[in-house]
Amino acid sequence: MELMNRDLSMLTKNLAAKSASVFKQDPKLVAAIDKLYSKNEVKNLNSKMLLPDRRLNFLEVQEILDHSSKDKGPSTFLQEKNNIRKSLIKNVEDVLRKINDSAENGDTPMLVIRNQRLWSNCVYDLDRVTLKSFVDAKKTTLSYSNREHKTRFNAIVFVLTKVHELLSKNLCVTRRELFYQNVTRFRNQSNLDEAVRDVCCLLQTPPWNLGIIATAKGLIAGSVKIHMKDGSCIDCFGAGGTLIPQDVDGIKEFRSTAKYILVVEKDAVFQKLLDEGALVRLGPLIILTGKGYPDVCTRQLLCRLVNELRLRALALVDADPHGYEIFLTYKYGSLAQSHLSQSLACSSLQLLGARHGDVMTLATKESRLALTSRDKRKIVNLVKRPYLNTATGSIIRKDLEDMLKSGVKAEIEALSPTAAALCDSYLPSKIIQADYLG
Repeated sequence: MELMNRDLSMLTKNLAAKSASVFKQDPKLVAAIDKLYSKNEVKNLNSKMLLPDRRLNFLEVQEILDHSSKDKGPSTFLQEKNNIRKSLIKNVEDVLRKINDSAENGDTPMLVIRNQRLWSNCVYDLDRVTLKSFVDAKKTTLSYSNREHKTRFNAIVFVLTKVHELLSKNLCVTRRELFYQNVTRFRNQSNLDEAVRDVCCLLQTPPWNLGIIATAKGLIAGSVKIHMKDGSCIDCFGAGGTLIPQDVDGIKEFRSTAKYILVVEKDAVFQKLLDEGALVRLGPLIILTGKGYPDVCTRQLLCRLVNELRLRALALVDADPHGYEIFLTYKYGSLAQSHLSQSLACSSLQLLGARHGDVMTLATKESRLALTSRDKRKIVNLVKRPYLNTATGSIIRKDLEDMLKSGVKAEIEALSPTAAALCDSYLPSKIIQADYLG
Protein backbone atom coordinates (compact mmCIF):
# COMPACT_ATOMS: atom_id res chain seq x y z
CA MET A 1 0.00 0.00 0.00
CA GLU A 2 2.85 2.35 0.93
CA LEU A 3 4.53 1.55 -2.40
CA MET A 4 1.31 2.34 -4.30
CA ASN A 5 0.99 5.68 -2.50
CA ARG A 6 4.60 6.52 -3.32
CA ASP A 7 4.05 5.63 -6.99
CA LEU A 8 0.86 7.73 -7.08
CA SER A 9 2.71 10.67 -5.56
CA MET A 10 5.52 10.35 -8.15
CA LEU A 11 2.95 10.09 -10.95
CA THR A 12 1.25 13.28 -9.73
CA LYS A 13 4.58 15.11 -9.70
CA ASN A 14 5.47 13.85 -13.19
CA LEU A 15 2.09 14.92 -14.54
CA ALA A 16 2.49 18.31 -12.86
CA ALA A 17 5.96 18.70 -14.35
CA LYS A 18 4.71 17.77 -17.83
CA SER A 19 1.67 20.06 -17.59
CA ALA A 20 3.91 22.86 -16.32
CA SER A 21 6.10 22.50 -19.40
CA VAL A 22 3.07 22.57 -21.74
CA PHE A 23 0.82 25.05 -19.92
CA LYS A 24 1.81 28.71 -19.90
CA GLN A 25 0.26 31.14 -17.47
CA ASP A 26 -1.16 34.47 -18.57
CA PRO A 27 1.75 36.97 -18.31
CA LYS A 28 -0.59 39.30 -16.38
CA LEU A 29 -1.23 36.57 -13.81
CA VAL A 30 2.50 35.81 -13.53
CA ALA A 31 3.19 39.51 -12.94
CA ALA A 32 0.38 39.74 -10.36
CA ILE A 33 1.68 36.70 -8.44
CA ASP A 34 5.25 38.07 -8.55
CA LYS A 35 3.96 41.41 -7.29
CA LEU A 36 2.04 39.66 -4.52
CA TYR A 37 5.24 37.87 -3.49
CA SER A 38 7.67 40.79 -3.84
CA LYS A 39 5.29 43.19 -2.13
CA ASN A 40 5.23 40.94 0.92
CA GLU A 41 9.04 40.69 0.93
CA VAL A 42 9.31 44.50 0.97
CA LYS A 43 6.62 44.68 3.65
CA ASN A 44 8.56 42.24 5.85
CA LEU A 45 11.84 44.10 5.37
CA ASN A 46 10.34 47.47 6.23
CA SER A 47 7.75 46.41 8.78
CA LYS A 48 7.96 47.64 12.34
CA MET A 49 5.79 46.25 15.09
CA LEU A 50 3.32 48.89 16.25
CA LEU A 51 2.63 48.48 19.94
CA PRO A 52 -0.59 49.63 21.62
CA ASP A 53 -0.66 52.37 24.24
CA ARG A 54 -1.75 50.02 27.01
CA ARG A 55 0.61 47.99 29.14
CA LEU A 56 1.19 44.56 27.59
CA ASN A 57 0.82 41.41 29.66
CA PHE A 58 3.63 38.88 30.04
CA LEU A 59 2.45 36.50 27.28
CA GLU A 60 2.17 39.35 24.75
CA VAL A 61 5.70 40.56 25.57
CA GLN A 62 6.99 36.98 25.29
CA GLU A 63 5.38 36.62 21.85
CA ILE A 64 7.03 39.82 20.59
CA LEU A 65 10.41 38.59 21.84
CA ASP A 66 9.89 35.18 20.18
CA HIS A 67 9.06 36.78 16.81
CA SER A 68 12.03 39.13 16.96
CA SER A 69 14.55 36.49 18.07
CA LYS A 70 16.62 34.47 15.61
CA ASP A 71 16.22 30.73 15.04
CA LYS A 72 17.50 28.64 17.90
CA GLY A 73 19.56 25.47 17.65
CA PRO A 74 18.06 22.07 18.55
CA SER A 75 19.83 21.89 21.93
CA THR A 76 18.57 25.36 22.89
CA PHE A 77 15.05 24.44 21.79
CA LEU A 78 15.04 21.23 23.84
CA GLN A 79 16.35 23.09 26.89
CA GLU A 80 13.64 25.74 26.59
CA LYS A 81 10.97 23.06 26.08
CA ASN A 82 12.19 21.24 29.17
CA ASN A 83 12.16 24.44 31.23
CA ILE A 84 8.58 25.19 30.13
CA ARG A 85 7.54 21.65 31.04
CA LYS A 86 9.06 21.91 34.54
CA SER A 87 7.45 25.30 35.10
CA LEU A 88 4.03 23.98 34.05
CA ILE A 89 4.35 20.92 36.33
CA LYS A 90 4.99 23.29 39.25
CA ASN A 91 2.02 25.49 38.28
CA VAL A 92 -0.31 22.48 38.09
CA GLU A 93 0.92 21.25 41.48
CA ASP A 94 0.35 24.72 42.99
CA VAL A 95 -3.27 24.82 41.75
CA LEU A 96 -4.03 21.30 43.00
CA ARG A 97 -2.30 22.00 46.34
CA LYS A 98 -4.46 25.08 46.93
CA ILE A 99 -7.61 23.02 46.25
CA ASN A 100 -6.48 20.30 48.68
CA ASP A 101 -5.46 22.83 51.36
CA SER A 102 -8.87 24.51 51.15
CA ALA A 103 -10.64 21.17 51.58
CA GLU A 104 -8.42 20.11 54.51
CA ASN A 105 -8.95 23.46 56.28
CA GLY A 106 -12.72 23.12 55.98
CA ASP A 107 -13.00 25.86 53.37
CA THR A 108 -14.83 25.55 50.07
CA PRO A 109 -12.35 24.94 47.19
CA MET A 110 -12.66 27.60 44.49
CA LEU A 111 -11.21 28.34 41.06
CA VAL A 112 -11.13 31.81 39.51
CA ILE A 113 -11.03 31.86 35.69
CA ARG A 114 -11.23 34.63 33.11
CA ASN A 115 -14.61 34.66 31.35
CA GLN A 116 -14.13 33.58 27.71
CA ARG A 117 -17.73 34.12 26.66
CA LEU A 118 -17.77 37.94 26.55
CA TRP A 119 -16.54 40.05 23.62
CA SER A 120 -16.07 42.86 26.16
CA ASN A 121 -13.46 40.68 27.90
CA CYS A 122 -11.13 40.96 24.90
CA VAL A 123 -8.85 43.63 23.43
CA TYR A 124 -8.31 44.20 19.70
CA ASP A 125 -5.29 46.49 19.43
CA LEU A 126 -2.96 43.74 18.14
CA ASP A 127 -5.21 43.12 15.07
CA ARG A 128 -6.78 40.07 16.65
CA VAL A 129 -9.12 38.95 19.42
CA THR A 130 -7.00 38.77 22.60
CA LEU A 131 -8.32 37.84 26.03
CA LYS A 132 -7.63 40.55 28.61
CA SER A 133 -5.04 39.93 31.29
CA PHE A 134 -6.19 38.30 34.53
CA VAL A 135 -6.08 41.64 36.37
CA ASP A 136 -8.27 43.48 33.82
CA ALA A 137 -10.66 40.72 32.76
CA LYS A 138 -14.06 39.89 34.17
CA LYS A 139 -13.75 36.61 36.00
CA THR A 140 -15.89 33.60 36.81
CA THR A 141 -15.53 32.04 40.27
CA LEU A 142 -16.26 28.32 40.35
CA SER A 143 -17.21 27.04 43.80
CA TYR A 144 -17.10 23.33 44.60
CA SER A 145 -20.11 23.72 46.91
CA ASN A 146 -22.25 25.19 44.11
CA ARG A 147 -24.28 22.48 42.37
CA GLU A 148 -24.16 24.36 39.05
CA HIS A 149 -20.35 24.65 39.22
CA LYS A 150 -19.51 21.19 40.56
CA THR A 151 -19.44 19.32 37.24
CA ARG A 152 -17.26 21.95 35.58
CA PHE A 153 -15.01 22.13 38.66
CA ASN A 154 -14.48 18.35 38.69
CA ALA A 155 -13.78 18.33 34.94
CA ILE A 156 -11.04 20.96 35.41
CA VAL A 157 -9.46 18.97 38.26
CA PHE A 158 -9.55 15.79 36.12
CA VAL A 159 -7.80 17.58 33.22
CA LEU A 160 -5.23 19.10 35.61
CA THR A 161 -4.31 15.66 37.00
CA LYS A 162 -4.06 14.23 33.47
CA VAL A 163 -1.90 17.18 32.38
CA HIS A 164 0.42 16.56 35.34
CA GLU A 165 0.76 12.93 34.26
CA LEU A 166 1.41 13.87 30.61
CA LEU A 167 4.02 16.49 31.50
CA SER A 168 5.77 14.23 34.04
CA LYS A 169 6.05 11.41 31.50
CA ASN A 170 6.61 13.77 28.54
CA LEU A 171 3.66 12.28 26.61
CA CYS A 172 0.99 13.61 24.25
CA VAL A 173 -2.69 12.75 23.88
CA THR A 174 -5.46 13.92 21.55
CA ARG A 175 -8.59 15.58 22.93
CA ARG A 176 -10.62 12.64 21.63
CA GLU A 177 -8.42 10.12 23.47
CA LEU A 178 -8.70 12.20 26.64
CA PHE A 179 -12.50 12.22 26.32
CA TYR A 180 -12.66 8.41 26.04
CA GLN A 181 -10.60 8.06 29.22
CA ASN A 182 -13.64 9.28 31.17
CA VAL A 183 -16.76 9.26 28.97
CA THR A 184 -19.14 9.01 31.95
CA ARG A 185 -17.74 12.20 33.48
CA PHE A 186 -17.83 14.37 30.34
CA ARG A 187 -20.81 12.80 28.51
CA ASN A 188 -19.89 14.69 25.31
CA GLN A 189 -16.77 16.10 23.65
CA SER A 190 -17.77 19.75 24.11
CA ASN A 191 -17.61 19.42 27.93
CA LEU A 192 -14.05 18.09 27.69
CA ASP A 193 -13.10 20.88 25.26
CA GLU A 194 -14.43 23.48 27.70
CA ALA A 195 -12.40 21.94 30.55
CA VAL A 196 -9.23 22.01 28.41
CA ARG A 197 -9.87 25.69 27.55
CA ASP A 198 -10.37 26.46 31.24
CA VAL A 199 -7.11 24.74 32.20
CA CYS A 200 -5.19 26.54 29.42
CA CYS A 201 -6.66 29.84 30.59
CA LEU A 202 -5.85 29.02 34.21
CA LEU A 203 -2.21 28.12 33.42
CA GLN A 204 -1.90 30.78 30.66
CA THR A 205 -0.44 28.39 28.11
CA PRO A 206 -1.61 26.69 24.86
CA PRO A 207 -2.84 23.06 25.01
CA TRP A 208 0.08 21.70 22.96
CA ASN A 209 2.43 22.81 25.78
CA LEU A 210 0.37 20.61 28.11
CA GLY A 211 0.65 17.53 25.89
CA ILE A 212 -2.92 17.89 24.59
CA ILE A 213 -3.22 18.07 20.81
CA ALA A 214 -6.27 18.45 18.59
CA THR A 215 -7.32 15.90 15.96
CA ALA A 216 -6.51 17.49 12.60
CA LYS A 217 -9.12 17.52 9.82
CA GLY A 218 -7.65 20.09 7.41
CA LEU A 219 -5.73 19.41 4.20
CA ILE A 220 -2.72 21.07 2.58
CA ALA A 221 -1.36 20.82 -0.97
CA GLY A 222 1.34 22.58 -2.94
CA SER A 223 4.99 23.44 -3.22
CA VAL A 224 5.99 22.81 0.40
CA LYS A 225 7.77 20.14 2.40
CA ILE A 226 7.15 19.95 6.16
CA HIS A 227 10.16 18.79 8.19
CA MET A 228 9.22 17.46 11.63
CA LYS A 229 11.38 17.57 14.75
CA ASP A 230 11.36 13.76 14.89
CA GLY A 231 13.26 13.69 11.56
CA SER A 232 10.33 12.77 9.30
CA CYS A 233 9.35 14.79 6.24
CA ILE A 234 5.90 15.40 4.71
CA ASP A 235 5.80 16.24 1.00
CA CYS A 236 2.54 18.10 0.33
CA PHE A 237 2.66 17.87 -3.48
CA GLY A 238 0.36 14.86 -3.70
CA ALA A 239 -3.01 13.88 -5.15
CA GLY A 240 -6.02 14.97 -3.10
CA GLY A 241 -3.97 16.95 -0.59
CA THR A 242 -2.15 15.89 2.57
CA LEU A 243 -3.68 15.72 6.06
CA ILE A 244 -2.34 18.49 8.28
CA PRO A 245 -0.13 17.05 11.06
CA GLN A 246 -1.78 16.84 14.49
CA ASP A 247 1.30 18.13 16.26
CA VAL A 248 1.87 21.46 14.47
CA ASP A 249 4.19 22.49 17.30
CA GLY A 250 6.33 19.48 16.35
CA ILE A 251 7.20 21.02 12.96
CA LYS A 252 10.85 21.99 12.70
CA GLU A 253 10.78 23.95 9.44
CA PHE A 254 9.11 24.46 6.07
CA ARG A 255 10.84 24.35 2.70
CA SER A 256 8.84 25.87 -0.10
CA THR A 257 9.01 27.54 -3.51
CA ALA A 258 5.45 28.92 -3.17
CA LYS A 259 4.77 32.63 -3.67
CA TYR A 260 1.47 32.85 -1.79
CA ILE A 261 -1.11 30.82 0.15
CA LEU A 262 -4.74 30.24 -0.82
CA VAL A 263 -7.04 29.34 2.09
CA VAL A 264 -10.17 27.59 0.79
CA GLU A 265 -13.31 27.23 2.91
CA LYS A 266 -14.68 23.95 1.53
CA ASP A 267 -13.08 20.59 0.84
CA ALA A 268 -15.21 20.19 -2.33
CA VAL A 269 -13.73 23.38 -3.85
CA PHE A 270 -10.25 22.40 -2.63
CA GLN A 271 -10.50 19.05 -4.47
CA LYS A 272 -11.91 20.65 -7.63
CA LEU A 273 -9.02 23.13 -7.74
CA LEU A 274 -6.49 20.30 -7.40
CA ASP A 275 -8.29 18.27 -10.10
CA GLU A 276 -8.13 21.28 -12.45
CA GLY A 277 -4.38 21.64 -11.90
CA ALA A 278 -4.52 24.80 -9.78
CA LEU A 279 -1.07 24.09 -8.34
CA VAL A 280 0.31 24.70 -11.84
CA ARG A 281 -2.28 27.10 -13.29
CA LEU A 282 -2.31 29.42 -10.28
CA GLY A 283 1.09 28.51 -8.84
CA PRO A 284 3.50 28.31 -7.39
CA LEU A 285 1.30 28.33 -4.29
CA ILE A 286 0.15 26.45 -1.21
CA ILE A 287 -3.56 25.59 -0.93
CA LEU A 288 -5.05 24.97 2.50
CA THR A 289 -8.54 23.99 3.68
CA GLY A 290 -10.08 23.54 7.10
CA LYS A 291 -13.08 21.73 5.54
CA GLY A 292 -15.56 24.33 6.75
CA TYR A 293 -15.17 25.98 10.15
CA PRO A 294 -11.42 25.63 10.75
CA ASP A 295 -9.97 23.47 13.51
CA VAL A 296 -7.09 24.53 15.76
CA CYS A 297 -4.44 22.62 13.74
CA THR A 298 -5.37 24.31 10.44
CA ARG A 299 -5.37 27.79 11.97
CA GLN A 300 -2.08 27.15 13.79
CA LEU A 301 -0.44 25.81 10.61
CA LEU A 302 -1.61 28.82 8.55
CA CYS A 303 -0.08 31.20 11.10
CA ARG A 304 3.23 29.36 11.04
CA LEU A 305 3.34 29.22 7.23
CA VAL A 306 2.66 32.96 6.92
CA ASN A 307 5.13 33.95 9.64
CA GLU A 308 7.98 31.60 8.75
CA LEU A 309 7.75 31.60 4.94
CA ARG A 310 6.84 35.33 4.85
CA LEU A 311 4.02 34.71 2.37
CA ARG A 312 0.76 36.55 1.73
CA ALA A 313 -2.39 34.53 2.43
CA LEU A 314 -5.67 34.96 0.52
CA ALA A 315 -9.04 33.47 1.50
CA LEU A 316 -11.64 31.92 -0.83
CA VAL A 317 -14.99 31.45 0.92
CA ASP A 318 -18.71 31.38 0.08
CA ALA A 319 -20.42 34.76 -0.22
CA ASP A 320 -22.74 34.01 2.68
CA PRO A 321 -22.72 34.77 6.43
CA HIS A 322 -20.95 31.49 7.26
CA GLY A 323 -18.22 32.12 4.67
CA TYR A 324 -17.55 35.59 6.06
CA GLU A 325 -17.51 34.22 9.62
CA ILE A 326 -14.93 31.59 8.64
CA PHE A 327 -12.76 34.30 7.05
CA LEU A 328 -13.06 36.42 10.23
CA THR A 329 -12.15 33.43 12.41
CA TYR A 330 -8.96 32.79 10.42
CA LYS A 331 -8.09 36.52 10.46
CA TYR A 332 -9.03 37.73 13.94
CA GLY A 333 -9.46 34.53 15.94
CA SER A 334 -12.48 33.24 17.85
CA LEU A 335 -13.94 34.23 21.20
CA ALA A 336 -13.65 30.68 22.58
CA GLN A 337 -9.92 30.53 21.68
CA SER A 338 -9.14 34.18 22.52
CA HIS A 339 -6.46 33.04 25.00
CA LEU A 340 -4.59 31.41 22.05
CA SER A 341 -4.97 34.15 19.46
CA GLN A 342 -1.24 34.81 19.20
CA SER A 343 -0.85 31.30 17.72
CA LEU A 344 -4.17 30.97 15.85
CA ALA A 345 -5.13 34.37 14.39
CA CYS A 346 -3.61 35.25 11.00
CA SER A 347 -4.16 39.03 11.03
CA SER A 348 -2.54 39.54 7.60
CA LEU A 349 -5.07 37.24 5.84
CA GLN A 350 -7.00 39.00 3.06
CA LEU A 351 -10.28 38.06 1.36
CA LEU A 352 -9.84 37.22 -2.32
CA GLY A 353 -13.48 36.16 -2.77
CA ALA A 354 -16.27 35.56 -2.96
CA ARG A 355 -17.50 38.99 -1.92
CA HIS A 356 -21.11 40.10 -1.99
CA GLY A 357 -20.34 42.42 -4.91
CA ASP A 358 -19.18 39.39 -6.94
CA VAL A 359 -22.55 37.74 -6.36
CA MET A 360 -24.47 40.74 -7.63
CA THR A 361 -22.34 41.06 -10.79
CA LEU A 362 -21.31 37.48 -11.66
CA ALA A 363 -23.90 35.07 -10.25
CA THR A 364 -27.08 34.47 -12.24
CA LYS A 365 -30.38 35.16 -10.50
CA GLU A 366 -31.13 31.44 -10.57
CA SER A 367 -27.92 30.62 -8.67
CA ARG A 368 -28.50 33.19 -5.93
CA LEU A 369 -30.08 31.96 -2.72
CA ALA A 370 -32.38 33.83 -0.36
CA LEU A 371 -31.04 34.55 3.12
CA THR A 372 -32.75 32.47 5.79
CA SER A 373 -33.86 33.94 9.12
CA ARG A 374 -30.83 32.21 10.68
CA ASP A 375 -28.54 33.87 8.10
CA LYS A 376 -30.00 37.28 8.95
CA ARG A 377 -29.47 36.75 12.69
CA LYS A 378 -25.87 35.70 12.04
CA ILE A 379 -25.20 38.86 9.99
CA VAL A 380 -26.69 41.04 12.75
CA ASN A 381 -24.38 39.35 15.29
CA LEU A 382 -21.32 39.55 13.02
CA VAL A 383 -21.59 43.31 12.38
CA LYS A 384 -21.63 43.89 16.16
CA ARG A 385 -18.21 42.33 16.64
CA PRO A 386 -15.84 44.98 18.07
CA TYR A 387 -12.93 44.23 15.71
CA LEU A 388 -15.01 45.52 12.79
CA ASN A 389 -14.80 49.04 14.26
CA THR A 390 -11.64 49.75 12.24
CA ALA A 391 -10.89 51.05 8.73
CA THR A 392 -10.54 47.50 7.39
CA GLY A 393 -13.36 46.14 9.53
CA SER A 394 -15.78 48.81 8.31
CA ILE A 395 -15.42 47.55 4.70
CA ILE A 396 -16.14 43.99 5.83
CA ARG A 397 -19.12 45.26 7.82
CA LYS A 398 -20.45 47.12 4.75
CA ASP A 399 -20.26 43.90 2.70
CA LEU A 400 -22.35 42.15 5.35
CA GLU A 401 -24.84 45.02 5.58
CA ASP A 402 -25.22 45.03 1.78
CA MET A 403 -25.84 41.28 1.87
CA LEU A 404 -28.52 41.75 4.51
CA LYS A 405 -30.13 44.58 2.52
CA SER A 406 -30.18 42.56 -0.73
CA GLY A 407 -31.48 39.43 1.01
CA VAL A 408 -29.36 37.10 -1.15
CA LYS A 409 -26.24 34.95 -0.81
CA ALA A 410 -24.32 32.54 -3.05
CA GLU A 411 -21.77 29.77 -2.93
CA ILE A 412 -18.40 30.00 -4.67
CA GLU A 413 -19.61 27.59 -7.36
CA ALA A 414 -22.34 30.06 -8.40
CA LEU A 415 -19.70 32.53 -9.64
CA SER A 416 -18.27 30.14 -12.24
CA PRO A 417 -20.25 27.62 -14.33
CA THR A 418 -17.49 24.98 -14.02
CA ALA A 419 -14.46 24.18 -11.88
CA ALA A 420 -12.28 24.94 -14.91
CA ALA A 421 -13.81 28.43 -15.15
CA LEU A 422 -13.13 28.98 -11.45
CA CYS A 423 -9.49 28.02 -11.91
CA ASP A 424 -8.91 29.71 -15.30
CA SER A 425 -11.15 32.76 -15.12
CA TYR A 426 -12.55 33.89 -11.76
CA LEU A 427 -9.48 33.34 -9.55
CA PRO A 428 -6.87 34.65 -12.07
CA SER A 429 -8.94 37.81 -12.69
CA LYS A 430 -9.30 38.42 -8.94
CA ILE A 431 -5.54 37.99 -8.40
CA ILE A 432 -4.73 40.28 -11.36
CA GLN A 433 -7.14 42.95 -10.06
CA ALA A 434 -5.49 42.63 -6.62
CA ASP A 435 -8.63 44.01 -4.97
CA TYR A 436 -8.15 42.14 -1.70
CA LEU A 437 -10.24 42.86 1.37
CA GLY A 438 -8.41 42.98 4.69
